[in-house]
Amino acid sequence: MPTSFAQTSRPTPWQRLRAAAVMALGTLASAGAMAGFITLNEQGMDSIFSQPSFGSQTLDIRFNAPMTLVKPSLLGLDSIWEMDELRSLAAPGSKTLSMFFADSISWCGEDGSNFVGCADLGGPGYPSARIMVLKSSTAASNLGSALAAHELAHVLGLGHVNTSGNLMNEYIGGTSLSFSQVSSLLSSPMIQLDGAQRFVSITPIALVAQVPEPASWAMLGLGVLALGWRRRARAA
Repeated sequence: MPTSFAQTSRPTPWQRLRAAAVMALGTLASAGAMAGFITLNEQGMDSIFSQPSFGSQTLDIRFNAPMTLVKPSLLGLDSIWEMDELRSLAAPGSKTLSMFFADSISWCGEDGSNFVGCADLGGPGYPSARIMVLKSSTAASNLGSALAAHELAHVLGLGHVNTSGNLMNEYIGGTSLSFSQVSSLLSSPMIQLDGAQRFVSITPIALVAQVPEPASWAMLGLGVLALGWRRRARAA
């Protein structure tokens, strides 16, 4: 599959992968080579995918229970081979998307030092696009919702635009989507229906070097409980 990049110089296209990389505006401190950690920006993403350009056809973001994969070699995404391996590790389900959280991303179609996200780019002819990779430290920052929404939109078929403030600008920060972008995004086969409500199902997956300590499992458990509470609150 061809590739879509986000970096300062004009990229050389790849023929196998169709992916999208993004760079953060400003300088972000590196978290160091530790492990990926999950940050669920569900509320912020819901807000982005229910902005006025969606009208009554809002898109609900639904996260499944988080997963942790012990994969020391995948703490940093730095080659096409690692992207292929992540595809093989995706959560089961033809319409379940996988959102991987890595410590660093230095490749998305070609090498780069400022990538904070990488995703398969869906659309006509690419029905198997189901994975996205986020840099954990950026996902946990004030750019987290925009980053996660940007990568999800790539999987749902949207490419980069040069419009300032737009969600699909290669520099993360904007959140707006045009009516035509929304129309294209809502045609993705990855979107499901729950009655009249459109939604996407996403499994968040942390890539770590070793099994988390008991305290980390406790924190993960609190996160799952909070996610369940929000579901019950929404249903009430």
